[in-house]
Amino acid sequence: MTTSLPAPNRRILFVDDDPQLLSGLGKAMRKHRHRWTMVFAESGEAALAEIRREPFDVVVSDMRMPVMDGAELLAQIREQDPTTIRMILSGFSDRNAIVRAQPVAHQFFNKPCQISDLSMAIDRACELREIFGRPALRAVIGALGPLSAAPRAYHELAAMVGRAEPCVEEIAQVIECDPGLCERVLQVASSPSFGVEHEVRSVGEAVSCLGVETVVGLALAAHAFALGGARTLPALSLPELEYHSLAIARAARDRATTNEAASDAFIAGLVHDIGKLVIAVALPEAHAAIVGRLRQPGEPRRAVEIAVLGTSHAEIGAYLLGLWGLPLPIIDAITHHDDESIAATPVLVALRDAHRALGPPRPEHP
Repeated sequence: MTTSLPAPNRRILFVDDDPQLLSGLGKAMRKHRHRWTMVFAESGEAALAEIRREPFDVVVSDMRMPVMDGAELLAQIREQDPTTIRMILSGFSDRNAIVRAQPVAHQFFNKPCQISDLSMAIDRACELREIFGRPALRAVIGALGPLSAAPRAYHELAAMVGRAEPCVEEIAQVIECDPGLCERVLQVASSPSFGVEHEVRSVGEAVSCLGVETVVGLALAAHAFALGGARTLPALSLPELEYHSLAIARAARDRATTNEAASDAFIAGLVHDIGKLVIAVALPEAHAAIVGRLRQPGEPRRAVEIAVLGTSHAEIGAYLLGLWGLPLPIIDAITHHDDESIAATPVLVALRDAHRALGPPRPEHP
């Protein structure tokens, strides 16, 4: 059975094999019916049939369902349209199964969840979906071609973080299979900025020194900065961009008010400026035009980028990281870190505070 509540705006799909739960969600979300078109499906197959009829901005799925579970459903949705924001509703007993959903879900909610938290997340997701729908933004990412693929090592490590007791040995094995990532982790672990007073010689030691979440963030950053390859990019220093991003990441983590926000803020800080690298690699002429205008004082970078490209490096980076399946709070913070007009989430507050404290990269590398 599939039922819907008519509304003129955003399209939200709720999927659960429990009719009573769907009915309860429908009643709880009824106050949003003037802003959302809500559709309720009792199976993965029914959900895909609805999507074939018309796409959705957000899909919220149960994890445990017969025939097709939430992870498989969201994987198929990602394949059809990677810009659809995908969320999982799960019970505590589903924790091991959620590891499979890590690469395909942007956000997780435990059952029972606060309806206000879920509705707020859906609203933020709809805002991102509108941004991600801009042709100018999609054109920039399209120019990257195969480089826009998600980093496998990141998803493997992120899935391990989801376990109750992450295994350091297994994490080390994943990192050691990627020579570039291995070198980067050892380099950062030995950095005085992390308080390590000796050279770290093994990945296992690095994980113990830095923590699992930090290593996951470094895996993501290593892949992201590899977009530049070994080439020389005019007016963009990769070492400077990496140094600045690491400093922002540490400052954002220190300013976060909860452990969850601290982990997300660190990862957001590491890759918040990756859109600058995307522009330089994919659109060198536009990059040169942006750099030229930024050398004239008075215009903010965001305004210059929008004038040249129709979008900003923050939106470009967030779109790419959304394709990679990063959590929604991180995508949201990266999208809006240079736009003070947007209400701030805890992760965004920490990222903005870090920027105010440290400032932008050096002027010769705008």
